[in-house]
Order: sequence, then C-alpha cells, then structure tokens
Amino acid sequence: MKRYLLRAVKILCFILAVALCTGLLQEYVLCHADHNRERVKGFYREDAESLDVVYLGASEVYSDIAPGYTYRRDGITSYIFATQANSMLNYKSQLKNVLSRQKNALIVIELNGAVYEDDEDVTKEANLRNYSDNVPLDLTKAEWIAQNIKENQAEYVFPIMKYHGIWSDLGAEEKYRKTIVDDQMRGFNYLKGVVNWPVQFRSPQKSLNSTLAASRDSKLPLTELSETALRDLLGYCRSENLTNVVFARFPHIVTERTFERFERGNTVGDIVAEYGFDYLNFERDVALIGLDENKDFYNPDHLNVYGQQKFTAFLTDYLKEHYSVSSHTLTDSQTDEWEICADYYEAYVKYNESLMGTPDVAELSEDYELVEKLKDFLPEKKS
Repeated sequence: MKRYLLRAVKILCFILAVALCTGLLQEYVLCHADHNRERVKGFYREDAESLDVVYLGASEVYSDIAPGYTYRRDGITSYIFATQANSMLNYKSQLKNVLSRQKNALIVIELNGAVYEDDEDVTKEANLRNYSDNVPLDLTKAEWIAQNIKENQAEYVFPIMKYHGIWSDLGAEEKYRKTIVDDQMRGFNYLKGVVNWPVQFRSPQKSLNSTLAASRDSKLPLTELSETALRDLLGYCRSENLTNVVFARFPHIVTERTFERFERGNTVGDIVAEYGFDYLNFERDVALIGLDENKDFYNPDHLNVYGQQKFTAFLTDYLKEHYSVSSHTLTDSQTDEWEICADYYEAYVKYNESLMGTPDVAELSEDYELVEKLKDFLPEKKS
C-alpha cells in the first residue's frame, strides 16, 4: 500500500512540475510579447477599485490618452485597456475583464472596432490574439473562445501550442519579455499603456473635418458581423443595468478616402442611442478640442504627444463635468506609484519631442530600452 501511495505522490509531483514549467514558459517565453501584452498584463497589476476611469478600445486609445498626464493635472487615475486593431468580437469580453476589477470606474469605450470596412478585419487572427493571448484563462475567456473561435480552440486555451516553435526567434521580442518581468517585480507599468510616434503629420489629402458638422446625418451600414457584435455588447450593458459606461469616437483627420468610415461612425451613434447610452463623437470636434491638424497628429488616425495632451485634458474636463468623474483617496503607496508614473510620462513627452523632425523615427512603446532612455529626461526632484 505504501509503495502505491509513494508512486501516486511521485506521479502527482511530476504532473505539477510539468504544469508549472508549462505555465512559466507560456507566460514569459513561448508567447508573442509586444506592447499589447505589456499593456494588458499591466491592467491586472492595478489595485482593484483603484481607477477612476478605464479606456477601452483600439490604437486610438493608447495613442490619444495619457493617464500619467491626467493624474498630474487632475489627480484622476486611469488606465488604457486597449489592443491593436481591436476586433468588435473582443469588446464585450474586455468589458467583463474591466468590470471584474474596476466596477466603480467610468468606462469609456472607443468604438473604432465597429467601423471596419469588411469582416476580414473583424475576424483576423492577430486582432483576436492581441487580446485573448494576454488575459487569464477564466470563465470570461472560455465564453469568448466558445462564441468566437470555431477551429483550433485549444490554441486559444493554451497559447503555448501556437507559439511553441519560436525558440529560434526569441531575441526579436526579448525587450518586451524583460519589461513584463520588470513590471511584475515593480508591481505596475510606468506609462499605463501609452504608445506614440514622434511625428508631426501633414495630410497630403484635403481634410474634411471642418465640413463634418454638415455631414452629421450621412450614414453607411456596418458589416453584419460588426453590427451583431456591437448590439451584443450594448445588449449586455443594458441587461446588466450599467450606468458607468459611455461610448465614443476619438478624433481623426477625415479625408475623402476615409469619409465612409466616418459615415459608419454615425451609424454606430444611432445604434448606441437605440440602447439608451451616450455616444461622444469627437471626430466632429477636432477644432473645438483645439487640435491642429498639421501639428497634433502622427498619422491621420492617431494623435502625437501634443495632440494627446490636448485631447486628454479636453476629455477629462468633459468627463468631470458631465459624468461626475473625480479623484478618490489613494493609499500612500498608490500615491507614490502615480507620482512616479506622472514623472515618467513627462520624461516620455520630453524624449518624444527630442526626436521630432529627426530621421528614422520609430514607435515609442514602453519597454526596458525606452525606460532606460527616459531616466535621462525625468524631472529633477525638489530638495
């Protein structure tokens, strides 16, 4: 009997060791490590119920919003829960992720994922994995997989099955792996998800922004899959009686080439209103916000750090006035964390400015190489 018991214990220990090893490999090594992973992982390091605002969406969110700036200016804590080219299929699940930890925050949902031209972008594997690979395996993720993934579901349950063969190319993403480990040891990430480019864009195509007020009733239908997913999200919000969600369209330079996307955005607004929620269409308000189309964008769809600060300030003031957003009391450790993050954002702006107009500029997302450079730009501490 003792021999069988010992054998059972050995087998159990072996299984646990394999599971632990597999978990560590999947979390830190055999995974796709990029700014999406760093950002999503960082959200789960924020203390529960510590945020005043959470921004959900796609790249418009992490280029246009600066949590460190909001904290230094207004004392308001916020986080960017957004993934690159975010699919509308992800939004409801992402909202559930946010509510699981920050149910008292105002949740601003930017709906770029609803205005894609065709369903190929909605179902694109990379756009789904930017989200799903980086959240914990729980009931919310299991429900998302069951609803949206028809083939190779096991690869979404255990992403290591997808990335098991990347041993030979680990160096390409090493800076993000190290950053994620550093964030975990520190307990938070510095920039709260911000990604930007040191560029002042000048559109080669004529901007239509000044004419959009007259086009506010111009509409085009959404793709069938996008509309179904949008209505699913809105139906969930209504069924849960959520009063802390607001939907938005962030600023863009609208041209003749992108005007149809603007028209789909108007349709989105109608659908949101149908379910009884607010839709803040800032795409029509570039001038009102104070944005200069020749100085404040790094491409037609995203703000640079100059525009980022202007829009963050404008939106924060709007949320304070219309949704009673205010700062809440932080612990001493939380205050210290946010002061550090505000300092690093100031350094990020200074470093970003130093690269404006130089050749070979690149995306500036939080990784350990950038963090080391930012240390040279941190504000001096008062004695």
